[in-house]
Amino acid sequence: MAKILVTGAGGMLGGAIVDELRKYGHEVAGLDRRKGEADIAWHVGDMTDRALVNAAAAGQNAIIHVAALPNIWSGTGEELIRINVVGTWQVLDAAEQAGVRRVVICSSDSVVGYTVREGAMLPPLYLPVDESHPRRATDPYGLSKVLNEDTGRSFALRGKIEVVALRPVFVAYEAMYGELRARAADPDNYTPRMAGGPSGAGGGMAWHYVEPRDAARAFRLALDVKVDGFEEFFLSANNTLAPEATLERLERILGYLPEVRNRELYENNPYAPLYDLTKAREQLGFEAKIDLRSVLDLDKDS
Repeated sequence: MAKILVTGAGGMLGGAIVDELRKYGHEVAGLDRRKGEADIAWHVGDMTDRALVNAAAAGQNAIIHVAALPNIWSGTGEELIRINVVGTWQVLDAAEQAGVRRVVICSSDSVVGYTVREGAMLPPLYLPVDESHPRRATDPYGLSKVLNEDTGRSFALRGKIEVVALRPVFVAYEAMYGELRARAADPDNYTPRMAGGPSGAGGGMAWHYVEPRDAARAFRLALDVKVDGFEEFFLSANNTLAPEATLERLERILGYLPEVRNRELYENNPYAPLYDLTKAREQLGFEAKIDLRSVLDLDKDS
């Protein structure tokens, strides 16, 4: 059993992570602006409050840092950079000062730069996109995640803490199922929240997703994975929710197809994601178990 602080524990992803950790017997504390439902120790306030973060980090064996403005629409550019980047720096600095050895930070596939139109998206240079692909974020949210990864790497280079950055794609909560079905039923006329969901269906141009219980398992695994200071991993389901095969869809949207370095992947699984999940599978020991394409019955008419 370990003592683990989860920032953003009151949110949907944070709550799923808390449940996963408690299931495995860990002693969990949460830091968030509001208490969540879990019966754990809570530190209530903003992650930019250094005194609060110091108090929350004290005595912890590890920290899972999820708290953030969660997307490009959740704040102004200035707010996204200030809260996400300064907040992450403070969590890492507090962890180092408290003697916390492992910090897992929630990054995003947005670091690649091909997720939301508002960011003047840049297409992938090659497929599948692995962790060595250049990070080319063009929107404030994606930029905040690039800076957070660099902050984590900087702290790891100091030698006192180990940092794992997980890059989940769109986390598809059950509350979003109506939106996902509505988009799949009429992609050309779909508009955000038309099915009454909390937000619009996400996942970028390829409609990527990861189910929250799968994502939570990856965060738990990241607590123990062997790393040399700093490592990053993409987190995604093994397929997309798009109506077209992945390569066909990308070629239609772009008017060309980037270099495909592993064509066999898409021959064996036409709906495979744009991201290379090999590192997560082989090093982190993570592979998504929940197939929402099947759960949502998206292939019933194919």
